[in-house]
Order: sequence, then C-alpha cells, then structure tokens
Amino acid sequence: MGTVDPRSITPPAAHGDVIEAGWSIGLAGHRTAEEIPEIVERFQECGITAEILDEVLTDPNRLLLSPDRDGEQWAQQYGGPAGAALLVSELLAYLAHQHRVAARIRVDLVTGMVATGSVSTVAHRLGIPDHDATRLTPRTP
Repeated sequence: MGTVDPRSITPPAAHGDVIEAGWSIGLAGHRTAEEIPEIVERFQECGITAEILDEVLTDPNRLLLSPDRDGEQWAQQYGGPAGAALLVSELLAYLAHQHRVAARIRVDLVTGMVATGSVSTVAHRLGIPDHDATRLTPRTP
C-alpha cells in the first residue's frame, strides 16, 4: 500500500465536501489518498473529530487505558462503541505502519553493521542471537 507524504496534501473531497486538512495529515502517513474520504466519513458519523483522532494517534494510552480508568461508559467520549472501535482499528493500522517503518530501519542498520563486521559481533553488540542478526540481513543471490 502506498502512502502519502502529509506535507504534500491537498485535502480530497468527500461527497462534495472538502475534508479538513487535519484529517488528511492524521491519516496520510498510513492510509492512501483513496482511503481517506471513506474513513473520515465513518469517523464523522460517530462524532469523531480530526482532533480526537490526532490525540489518539499521538498518545495511544489515552484510548487504551480508558476502559480501566473511565468506567463502564468509557466509550461514550469516543463516539460510543462504534466510534471507539473505529479509533482502535485506526490505531492498529497506524501502529502496524509504524512497525513496518521501524523494521525497515532496523534491517538497514543491521545490514550496514554486518557489512563492516561479523554477524556474531553485531549480534553480540545488539544482544540478539546470531541467527536473528543473520535473519535481519538481506540475502544475496
């Protein structure tokens, strides 16, 4: 799935309405431009604003700790059960994207380290088994 650079966004239209830039900026890093209008529409149907989404993506614990901290009606502050479920789903999509980015960076770093040292030395330095360091480096044909 291709992503959009949030700095280059022209907010797309959804059913004739212009989507606030806040939505596009919050979603653009992990969603395609084609997905954003439908996602925004679902959030808006539940009363979720771009600011609420931004707060959840910026500080996931705000949402994740709510069930234990805020009692039985915790989901109401997030548009009810449907809104809270949408936010949790979006948080998972965002975190999955962040995980892929971090994994790519780690592979690049380990590959660079192995290029200038042995797999065993790199593994020891990172505190991981040799086979994990080997697994992280790209295979050459």
